Amino acid sequence: MKPPSPPRRRPVWRSLFGAVLALLYGAAFVAAYVDYLSKAGEWLADLPLLLIALPFTWTLDVLTDGAFSLSGDETIKIVLAALFCCALAFGVGAVLEYSARKLFGLALRRGS
Repeated sequence: MKPPSPPRRRPVWRSLFGAVLALLYGAAFVAAYVDYLSKAGEWLADLPLLLIALPFTWTLDVLTDGAFSLSGDETIKIVLAALFCCALAFGVGAVLEYSARKLFGLALRRGS
């Protein structure tokens, strides 16, 4: 008889929770950009878009010693911000899922 094999480890990059968070962040970016396009030219039209892109803005602001700016009419920067923020959301979700799985596994081992 074959001994039981240890449970297969899921790679961290295959995180369902991370994918859901990244998808939600991407949907928020699309919604904010569509909102910006409908209000373009008005005062503070890109505010929701800029608030969603804060992790990207803060990161590049630190890397460029405060010389980075972002506005709604800079499409390339908005796309880069969306990619960066979605990747960040995926990473955070993957770490949270990994931690929850480890804690759940530890609790199951302690309970038995």
